[in-house]
Amino acid sequence: MDMADNHSNDGRAVINFLKNNVYKLENATLEAEMKKDFLFAKKKSKDTKKKQSKKKSQTLTRKEKKAMGFYNIPRNGVRYNDVLPMNDIWEGYISELLELDKPVPECNSKCWEHFAQTLYRADFHGSLLEVIRSKCPSYVGKKGICIMDTRNTFKIVSINNVVTTIPKRECVFDMYINDMVITFFGKHLCIRPAERSTKKIKCVMHPDL
Repeated sequence: MDMADNHSNDGRAVINFLKNNVYKLENATLEAEMKKDFLFAKKKSKDTKKKQSKKKSQTLTRKEKKAMGFYNIPRNGVRYNDVLPMNDIWEGYISELLELDKPVPECNSKCWEHFAQTLYRADFHGSLLEVIRSKCPSYVGKKGICIMDTRNTFKIVSINNVVTTIPKRECVFDMYINDMVITFFGKHLCIRPAERSTKKIKCVMHPDL
């Protein structure tokens, strides 16, 4: 006799014992009660299966991307003409975002705060930037299309196909949008782009570098 038969006989013995000794329950009720499942045990089993079957996230972390060299762009690795279409798309995006079909509000008007916050929260990838002031004189005059916006730097491609990393905090930039030029302080943008889109920036009219 194998183990399964032993378990079956033990089960019958328990049921027969209860039938003979528990008078308050009818036989049909007793058998139904014995066939009930343990709810908590069943739920625990399902949860265990879910944990086992749960797949690990395939998304790379920022550290993993950095280790793989995602943020390392060679000095001559990008051509200016290749990113010009990105600049065209960005000009349409920023013009719509800032509503440049309307007059730009004055600095002392009520609408200026909203305009400035919208600008600071915008995506700068594809923008045409030029450094007009800097603590480091060698950066002054650097101009190109932004291909990477990090917490503390802009990476731009110049017209002579050179990639330059510009520190934000030490520089003042001109941004070219069609026939318009907007000047801003890089120190206001020293936040990761994903966080900057939801954070309110404190506007100072004439901060010093």
